[in-house]
Amino acid sequence: MLDVAANEGWLVTAISICNLVQMIVQGRWLHDSSLLTLPHVEQQDLYLFRKWSNRKGRGNVGGFNLPIEGLPELIATCNGKESVFAAIVGQEFQSSQIAQAWSFLSHLPVLEVHMSVKGWWEQSQQQTERPLPAAGANPKEGSSWLDVHADQEYVLQVSLRRVNLGQQRRKQDSKAQASRFPKVKDEGWFLVMGEVDRRELLAVKRVGYVRHHTAVSVAFYTPERTGKCIYTLYLMSDSYLGLDQQYDIHLNVAPASITAQVNTEVSDSVTDRS
Repeated sequence: MLDVAANEGWLVTAISICNLVQMIVQGRWLHDSSLLTLPHVEQQDLYLFRKWSNRKGRGNVGGFNLPIEGLPELIATCNGKESVFAAIVGQEFQSSQIAQAWSFLSHLPVLEVHMSVKGWWEQSQQQTERPLPAAGANPKEGSSWLDVHADQEYVLQVSLRRVNLGQQRRKQDSKAQASRFPKVKDEGWFLVMGEVDRRELLAVKRVGYVRHHTAVSVAFYTPERTGKCIYTLYLMSDSYLGLDQQYDIHLNVAPASITAQVNTEVSDSVTDRS
């Protein structure tokens, strides 16, 4: 199904398929709170997390009060400390239940993403790699927009680093935690790139289990029109609900460059021969 959506350039369909895979693996609906994927946590227990967030000085991360609405907020609030998680749910859970839920939570993949764009630019007259601004950069600042040529192929270099290694990970740790799924499966990821305004899918790539660090290359073409354009990269789990990440890539599209296009084609042909 995902291959068909990719061939047709259907962005919304591709994202929906990724969500469907997550729901099947976890046995939960997308609109359910992702906190319900934790062992022993049921709908009637969600008040514990809201109650903790509302306490004075609780759920505070980086100086801000952080409502615990899903797994990412809970992971940030606990910050690797089982004692914090135990304090949140201890009113309703027994020690054995806390231990099982914490084991699930502490082994969830938390990925750090860095991106750069590789390609030919007329100014440099050579193939170079330019870093993209960090997430949260102000789009009103000119430095947050990457200058590119129209109708040209570039390569998005995506660096994925697992930041919650904790203990020494063993080979079997690559298995997803999915008690409702009928067979064992490895954790994996979808990289989906598209232009939201046009609902157009530009690229899809499957990524396997990220143990420590993984580098992924995603080729894409810039639009034929000039001016400012925003592409969006979605990093979506193929095993868990609530862990997806989204990044906007701000492009300032300049007129097409014949020199840059020719050099890109030459570079590609050399790579293919090697």
